[in-house]
Amino acid sequence: MRQKVHADLTPYTFNQFVDFLFARAVQAESANRRDSWYFNTEVGFDPRRICGYYVQLFRNSAFLMDRYSRAQLEQGFSAMNGSLSCSVRELIWSRELPFIDRAECVRSMVYLCRDVFQHDAIGFTASMWWDGFCFDWECGNRRRSRGGEDLAMQDVLFGALSEVVLIDSTICRGSALHGLEHLHHPETLVLIDGLIRSHPELAQELTEYADGIRGRDPLWMRVAGPG
Repeated sequence: MRQKVHADLTPYTFNQFVDFLFARAVQAESANRRDSWYFNTEVGFDPRRICGYYVQLFRNSAFLMDRYSRAQLEQGFSAMNGSLSCSVRELIWSRELPFIDRAECVRSMVYLCRDVFQHDAIGFTASMWWDGFCFDWECGNRRRSRGGEDLAMQDVLFGALSEVVLIDSTICRGSALHGLEHLHHPETLVLIDGLIRSHPELAQELTEYADGIRGRDPLWMRVAGPG
């Protein structure tokens, strides 16, 4: 286990924050992901400022491909989608932020998919990107039937994924479908049926995918009733 590192991001500019995530020596692969730097870094930060930085980054992310190596990108994106206290995954559920700001952060990730993942999957980053945000509904930590933010954030994620799945990219489509499979939004099959009608060349792939969804039961449904 690595020693804990403390970082105060409060005074960081946008570029300093981006470097904090990506401008790092690439760590050797380890069987224990908890050896990664972001598992062992404690961060002080202004949630609203960092959320704004994420939106700025996602909306204008193409520069990342020139500034950092693919290995650095993979490591930095893992931090964003991991247990780091200022990660995107943590921020979108932060009650310190207005919901409208968190929703905008999710929607801005559509541009990340269009400008980066469409051109390079960056290892497993693209394929697993939406998994980290949607799996809470798969395992039952979040349930639409509870209403509130469980329902509202599910709708925001569904809206973003509905755009990503339309990007003319096998990488982006696969990433979005993976997220949709875990999100369990009630309009998922309607979305896929519409996509099949508008893109008949994808009919076989998407029909098999839709049939797979119809035949699945969420993990949490096997251990507890709905609601």
